[in-house]
Amino acid sequence: MTDNEFRIDTPYLPGEKGCRMIWAINEDEEKIIYLRNDDLKELEEILENGSTAKIELEDGASSILVNSDVTDFFLDGEKHLKIETLVLKVALKQFLKNNKTDNS
Repeated sequence: MTDNEFRIDTPYLPGEKGCRMIWAINEDEEKIIYLRNDDLKELEEILENGSTAKIELEDGASSILVNSDVTDFFLDGEKHLKIETLVLKVALKQFLKNNKTDNS
């Protein structure tokens, strides 16, 4: 999967905090992960500190595993998705810069 097949976008609902992480699988298929604001902030902190960590997502069955080179997204009942951690860090930093969120 190439880097241009991944993007971070705003939630569908205006005023909703968090983000959508979108992988373009092919012309007709996308995989989307919705991150709540709390999970987004935790991911930002892990990436900023260069840490490795596991984030348990809201459904209790899905998680994000951040390593130094690759970040894996394990979704309940789905094939796992991955992205280079550096690509994720750059995309997240750009998203946050363009979409100022309340840090509370």
